[in-house]
Amino acid sequence: MNRTIRIPVAPLTPEAFAPYGRLLWPDGPRHAGRDGYDIWLQPFAAETRPRLQIVRYHARPFIVGVIERHLHVTEARLPLGGPPAIIVVAEPSETPPAPEALRAFRLDRTGVMFHRGTWHAIDAYPEVGAYADFLFLSEEATVDELFANAGKPPQRTQVHDLAAAGIDVVIDTNL
Repeated sequence: MNRTIRIPVAPLTPEAFAPYGRLLWPDGPRHAGRDGYDIWLQPFAAETRPRLQIVRYHARPFIVGVIERHLHVTEARLPLGGPPAIIVVAEPSETPPAPEALRAFRLDRTGVMFHRGTWHAIDAYPEVGAYADFLFLSEEATVDELFANAGKPPQRTQVHDLAAAGIDVVIDTNL
């Protein structure tokens, strides 16, 4: 029988998300701009060419099966309207986190950028409806390794299969 861990959905604030990354929104002093717009720079880092994608996460049970961390890129996700979706993260570490260390956050209109090495569920979980769309910024080498070279052991990403370890991590949107 699998061990079940329930994690609540926490409010998404800069302080609550700081161990995992940063929120993508205008914060602090602006860096540039002119009459009619302002600019806040974001510290995105990639070791190879950036890759901008639109990712559609389909509705699924609120159970986290696999988590991963990327070693060479700060990954960013920004909701493109539509329903809120839940993401699951854990602090960067050399070894997979204890399931109890996982945290869930609701993304509605605010995006996030993970610190390099932040553990995260490979999926986002739409709260309602059939899917949620995200603008997704990563890097070519990491994305190619995960999809074009599927089946080969990854070098740029560390993966941990919670389900195979007999652990069910359930996102509880009612807590």
